[in-house]
Amino acid sequence: MFNNRYRQRIIFIGLLLAVSFGACKKSFIDGQKPTNSGSADQVFASASSVRSYLTGVYRNLRLQWQSTDGTAGGGDETYSYNSIFLTRDVKGKDITMARANWYFYDYQNDNREPAYRRVRFTWYYFYELINQVNTLIDGTQKSATIPADDKARLIAEACALRAFFYFELAREFQLSYGKDPSAPGVPIYTTPSNDTTTGHPRGTLQQTYDQINSDIGDALQHLSTPRTLKDQVNINVAWGLAARIYLEQGRWADAESAAVNAMNGYALDPGGYHNNYNGLTSSEVIWGLPQTLGNGGQSLYYGTPSSLFDQTPASAYHAFWMSEDLVSKFSLSDVRFTFFQTGPDPAKPNYCATNKFGKGNGTAVTLLNGQTVEQNSIDFEESINMMRVGEMYLIQAEALARQNKEADAQQVLFGLQKDRDNSLAGSSGNTGQALIDEILLERRKELYGEMGVDWLDAKRLQLPIDRTGSNHTPALAYVIPANDPRFNLKIPQSEMQANKSLKPGDQNP
Repeated sequence: MFNNRYRQRIIFIGLLLAVSFGACKKSFIDGQKPTNSGSADQVFASASSVRSYLTGVYRNLRLQWQSTDGTAGGGDETYSYNSIFLTRDVKGKDITMARANWYFYDYQNDNREPAYRRVRFTWYYFYELINQVNTLIDGTQKSATIPADDKARLIAEACALRAFFYFELAREFQLSYGKDPSAPGVPIYTTPSNDTTTGHPRGTLQQTYDQINSDIGDALQHLSTPRTLKDQVNINVAWGLAARIYLEQGRWADAESAAVNAMNGYALDPGGYHNNYNGLTSSEVIWGLPQTLGNGGQSLYYGTPSSLFDQTPASAYHAFWMSEDLVSKFSLSDVRFTFFQTGPDPAKPNYCATNKFGKGNGTAVTLLNGQTVEQNSIDFEESINMMRVGEMYLIQAEALARQNKEADAQQVLFGLQKDRDNSLAGSSGNTGQALIDEILLERRKELYGEMGVDWLDAKRLQLPIDRTGSNHTPALAYVIPANDPRFNLKIPQSEMQANKSLKPGDQNP
């Protein structure tokens, strides 16, 4: 099954230990060891060494990832977790592309065939990470030298990550949970795998979510608040992941309480929105991935968000512009109004861009609301937001509205809207479907460019993607019907061939 693609690459920051467990032969582990590797006994001897292991997993979330055999990843549009975000963004309706560039096949909603790099990257990237946390859980459980309390916390953190990775796989390789929980899910592995492991079948989507729910539940029982850096999963992050997971399943009361718990100790910060909370120091950021060029750090370079959104003359790509339809939904006094004109024709996809990403370059730019601000451009040390307070407000608001607690939902929604636009006098007063629609629009306004929220919501709620009536490239200004196969990636052909438990009928249409 594994065809050498799930070989584990664990990078230990500081010690620079590289450990391969599942795919390495026992003779390598037991034989003579180079100075940059460690045995399983060494790695699982103490809580601090397992923490170094986890640091390596987090590093893999943000590095320029490529599969061990070089067949997946390795391109500016298939680097790290951030490329999952950006892919979802361009598959929706809020980002436009004026010409062929990185992510253009995704913008066409065409980058989903079994041999394509997008498909291979998404599948193998998450399964490699899953195998890494499975190894951590297994090794930590078996350790005779790590205290029980430390074991519980480390395993809980790994379980939260495993829930997150399987959740993302489910959202990429199957339609909405709300459509059909009995539809095929993804293969589940909860123990370390290697080249000889027998491949598992897809099972059902319900079985996939049973594993996700079990893992996130275990994490919530044992995690706490303290952590060293914001790239680590703590109890707030686990609650935020739970909020997303419960929202996806329509567990409205659970999603509401999880979102509230995720925000404990954090707060909205309107002043940080202008550069997407770059640096992760804001009270708004619950979870984020740092980038740095110095002191042994790492950067995605031209895979960072600002390199794709940058429209300065020195820009490398000039890849992403803004949908005029979304821009028109912002009030001119909203702190999130970061849009400036880059082309002469509002009907063209390159009409306007956003100043939301990157760092100031010392030059001025006049926004479409008449405000003059410092223009942002590429920042190779740009941090990547994984979870913000604004998102949790909107999960809470939607969950309340779905429970017919409309007054409470209006209050939470207006709390965010007023924070972003202090000129607002009061709530819209919307009820019923109009209130739901207002919340979904606010999610698009708050989170565009960060997580592909309009595409995710359309898939989750079985809605179409409608690009008509805006400034998309004419040939791509289409409607993707609800539950269309284009919402799913196909399973990599190499996986279909290697995993004997997968039959031709298991392939996505």
